[in-house]
Amino acid sequence: MRAVVIGGGIAGASISRVLARAGVAVTILERTGQLCSGSTWHAAGLVTRFGGSSKLKKIHVRSLDLLEELHEAHDINLKLPGSIRLIERGDADRLAEAKHHLGMAKLYDHPNFVTEMISPTKISELHPLINVSNIQCGLYTPNDGYVDPTMLTNAVAKEARNAGAVIRFNAKATSVIRDSAGRFVVMIDDGEALEPADFCVNAAGLWSRNVTSMAEITMAHPAFVIEHQYAVTEPLPALLERTSPLPVLRDLAGSSYIRQEQKGLLVGPYENEVKIRTEWPNGPPDTWGMELFPDALDRIMPNIEAAMELVPSLETVGIRSIVNGPTIWTGDSLPRVGRTAVPGWFDFNSLTYGIAQSLALAEYLGHLMLTGAQPFDATDYFDPLRYSEKHSIIFAHEKICETYAHNNAITYPHEHRPAGLVHITQSPVIARCVADGAQLGTPGAGGITAPLLFSSNASSGSGSLHNCRQFSHFGWAHTVQHEADTVLEEVGVSYSSFSNLSVTGSDALTLIKETTTGVIPSKLMTCRLSYALTNAGAVHSEYTVCRRSANDFYVVGSRDHAAVDVEWFRTQARRLGLNDVIVQDKSDAIDVLHIAGPDSRTLLTTIDDTAADVPFFQSIDVPNFGGLGIDVVVCRMSFTGCAGYELHVPAHGAPTLWGALTASNPLRFGGLAVNALRIEKGYQVRADFDYAHYTECDIDAFVSKKRTFLGKDTTSDRNMTSVLLAVGADSGWEWSLLSDSPIICQTSGSVVGYTTTSACGARSRGAVTRGFLDRGVDPENCVLEAYGNRWALETFVPQ
Repeated sequence: MRAVVIGGGIAGASISRVLARAGVAVTILERTGQLCSGSTWHAAGLVTRFGGSSKLKKIHVRSLDLLEELHEAHDINLKLPGSIRLIERGDADRLAEAKHHLGMAKLYDHPNFVTEMISPTKISELHPLINVSNIQCGLYTPNDGYVDPTMLTNAVAKEARNAGAVIRFNAKATSVIRDSAGRFVVMIDDGEALEPADFCVNAAGLWSRNVTSMAEITMAHPAFVIEHQYAVTEPLPALLERTSPLPVLRDLAGSSYIRQEQKGLLVGPYENEVKIRTEWPNGPPDTWGMELFPDALDRIMPNIEAAMELVPSLETVGIRSIVNGPTIWTGDSLPRVGRTAVPGWFDFNSLTYGIAQSLALAEYLGHLMLTGAQPFDATDYFDPLRYSEKHSIIFAHEKICETYAHNNAITYPHEHRPAGLVHITQSPVIARCVADGAQLGTPGAGGITAPLLFSSNASSGSGSLHNCRQFSHFGWAHTVQHEADTVLEEVGVSYSSFSNLSVTGSDALTLIKETTTGVIPSKLMTCRLSYALTNAGAVHSEYTVCRRSANDFYVVGSRDHAAVDVEWFRTQARRLGLNDVIVQDKSDAIDVLHIAGPDSRTLLTTIDDTAADVPFFQSIDVPNFGGLGIDVVVCRMSFTGCAGYELHVPAHGAPTLWGALTASNPLRFGGLAVNALRIEKGYQVRADFDYAHYTECDIDAFVSKKRTFLGKDTTSDRNMTSVLLAVGADSGWEWSLLSDSPIICQTSGSVVGYTTTSACGARSRGAVTRGFLDRGVDPENCVLEAYGNRWALETFVPQ
C-alpha cells in the first residue's frame, strides 16, 4: 500500500510514522523547505494528561506516554513538572466541575500519575510564585508539561524516515485526482504527478481547507485560521537560581495558561474577542511560511493583568516578546481525524492542540485506516463526517468566537450554547415546532438539532436550556416531567431525530446479512431491531431495519450519525466486493413525526384510520394520508416504550402533517421526555454501547444464532456487562449525571465500572443510568461518584 500525506507539521509527521511502521510506503509533501512551517513551529508546546472528556483524556494520556518514549530516544526537550488547574475561592460551580474531572480521571489516569485535588499550601510548595489568597484548591495532574515543538516534529519525522517514509520539500500539492483504479494521483506545483497512492491524508494544517477543495466531491470543512498570542517575559529574579521547572498553571478565572520559559514565564491567554482571518478562506498566502502577525497586546491585556494578580512577580519584569501566530480552529475546537466521503481520503487536520494530541491521534487514525474501524468510539469528537453542508462558514465563524472565548469557562451538563444556531438550515417542520414553544438543542453531528422540550407546556417559566449554567435543580425539569406524565397517561406529539438510509440493489440483502446482527425481515414492511459491529465485534451502530421489497431496505438509526453510517455501509460493501448495492442518506428528505401514549390510536384515527391497526413492528404506506396530499409511511413503534406510531413523511409535507396532528392541541413533547421514558424501559442509544463488544451490551435478543456476520466470531478483551441502575442522587440532581462517571466498589475502593447515559426516570422520578460494570460485581455494593458525591446504586428493573 502507498500513502501520500499532505503537510509536514506534527500531524503529517505523526501519521507518516505510524503508517510507515505498518509497512505502508509513505510520501510526505511539505510545501516549504523545512518541517513545522505554518502553526507547529510557534506553538507553546503544552502537553497534558488532563482531559475535559473521556475521549480527550485517553488521547492525552497516551500521547504523553509516547512523548516520554521519544524523549528517551531523541531528547526533545520534554519538561514534565506537572500542571495545576486553579479553583477560585467561593466558585462553587468551578469546584463541582473540578470534582467531576477528578472522578472521571480515575477511569483513565496512568497508575503512576494520579490526578489529585491539592490545597493552597501544597500549591505554594509546588509553585512558590503564586498568590494563593483567592485560591480554594487546585486540580493537580502530575507529569504534565511542555515540549519543544520543532524538536518533537523532527524526531517523529526521523523515525518515519527510518521506517521508509520519504519527505519531499518545496512540494506544494496543487490537485488530487483519482485514476481508473480509484487510487490518488497528487500533482505538485512543478507539474509532477506522484505515483498513485491507496491513501491520501490531508494533514495540511492552516492550508487544509484548500486541500479539501481538491477532493472530487464537495466536503464540509467549516474552520478558520485565527490568531493566538502568548507573551514571554524577561527573566524573573526568583527563577534565576531555580534548577527544576515550575508546574504549568491553568488560570481558569483569568483564562490563560502560564508556564516557565527559560528563566521567565510564558502567558498564553484565550481572550474574549478572538481575531479570525476571514480573508483567508483557504489558508494563508502561498508566501507564508514561518511568519507571525503583528502583536495585539491590547486584546490580551485583561488576561495578562489577571496573570499578574495571580503571579505578582510578573509585575516586576517586562515582556520580552509576544508571539502572535496563526492556528486553525473548528467550531467545537476539536480536530478532524478520520475517514471522509471519498474512499481512501482521510483527514488529519484542524488540530487546535496538535502538540498535545498528534502522536496518539495518529495511532487512532492509523488503526482506522488499516483495519477499517476506530480503536474506540470518538465519532462525535474527531470524525470529519460530523460536519455537513449545514455547518456553513457563517455558523463556523460565530461558533469559533463562542468556543474560543469559553475555552476556560465552566462546562455545564445542559448548557446548550446557542451561537450559530440561527445559521443552521433545518427541516421546515422545525419552524412549526419552535412556533409551538420548542427549545432546540445545540446542533450535533451533521448540524442536526431537535426539540428538547416545549416551554409552552410550563405552568410558569420553565427556564431556558440555552446557556443553562447550573449543575442541578434545573428550572425546566418540571416541564419535562409534565411532558412525560402526559405521554404515559394520554398522548403526545413529537419530532424524532432519526436517520433514514436506503439500501437497494440485488446485493442489498447480502450487505444487510453480512453486516448486521438481527433477524432479517422476511415479510415485506416488517421491521426488526439490529446492530452493526466492527470486525473486532464492537457495536458500531443500532438500526431498525425495514424490508420494503426483496431488494429494498429502509434503515433507521441515529440522525446525528447518518453520514458516518452511510460511509460505514459503503466501506463494507467494497470490502465484500458487492457491486450492485446503493446506500443513500435520505434523512434530509424524510422527517419522522411521533405519536406516543395510550391515546395515540385515537389521535391517529381522527386524521386517517388506514394504519391504526397495523401490527407492532410493521409499517404501511398510506398515500394521501388523511386527505392532506402527502404520502406517509406509518410504523407501529415508539422509542418511548409506550403505545405509539412513527410517521415517516417527506420533509416538505411535514409541516402540514404536524399541523394536522396538533390541530386538537395535544401535548407536544421533546427529546428530554423521550429520554426519561426510554431509559426506564431499558432502551439504549448509540452512546450506551461505547464501542463495547456485542456480548457485553445486553443485546442477545437481537443477535442471530443461525448465520454469521461481521464481528460475530470474536471475543471481548475485557470482562464487563451492560447494566441499568437506579442512582440515589440527592434531590435536584436527578438530571445531572454525566457519562464516564466512575462506579466504585465499596469493599475494595477500586473502579469497577462507569456510566454511559442517564436521565431522571419518568415513573420513578429518580436518577437512572446505563453503564458497564465488571461481571460478578454486585451493584448494591457499589457507589457512583459524581461531583464529589458518592451515591448508592441498585439494579433498576425496566418498567
